[in-house]
Amino acid sequence: MTYELIAVTDPSDWADFHHIRRVELFEAKGRFGVYDDKHPDDTAAFAHPFLLKQDGRALGTTRLDVFGDGRAAIRLVAITAAEQRKGHGRVLEAMVSSEAERLGVHALLVNAADEAVGFYEKTGWTRFDWDPAELVGIAATCVQMRKLL
Repeated sequence: MTYELIAVTDPSDWADFHHIRRVELFEAKGRFGVYDDKHPDDTAAFAHPFLLKQDGRALGTTRLDVFGDGRAAIRLVAITAAEQRKGHGRVLEAMVSSEAERLGVHALLVNAADEAVGFYEKTGWTRFDWDPAELVGIAATCVQMRKLL
């Protein structure tokens, strides 16, 4: 089994990226018709959208938003439902952490959904209030966390 963390640039990778996020983070939670596959943050200069592939098959997504002060936020992490609880999230987290370090990041931040807090704690994250203004919309009930690299 070979994993790759792909920087999303190719149209087919963008299609997989948006499909996984729309289905797993929005539709699976009853939020139909609200996902914006043209959201400007996905292509902003600070954004690094990634697709996790295993043997060429798209399994997961995230976006790394680099703030430029040694900090970055991991956004909209998703693994396809059929592949959850098989260790792919740990692989994605480790690969994105390595990519963040390569980009000069020393502190990763996340707005973790309640059901994901345990996962993040097991992979070295701690609860840390980093920007309460972020906790709006779909992130309103999230727990803010940090991981020092």
